[in-house]
Amino acid sequence: MSDPIRDTLDRILEEDLDLALTDVTRESLLIEDLGLDSVSFAIGVVAIEERLGVQLTDREMSEAASVGDLEDLIRSKADGVTR
Repeated sequence: MSDPIRDTLDRILEEDLDLALTDVTRESLLIEDLGLDSVSFAIGVVAIEERLGVQLTDREMSEAASVGDLEDLIRSKADGVTR
């Protein structure tokens, strides 16, 4: 069964942030493992807002250490938005 949030997040990571999905797991750390910087975070936030209709604050993004944390954050904000 397809998971629209995970599928969209994967597309953002791959297409917008130029990451190889073979290197990405829920446990992958956004900064340490994937090498995201402030520009990457800004690109990611805009893509998440545009594609998923979810607004994330700078503080929320800074507290999301891993891909799994980011996915969980998106899910908590998208509850009711994407369903």
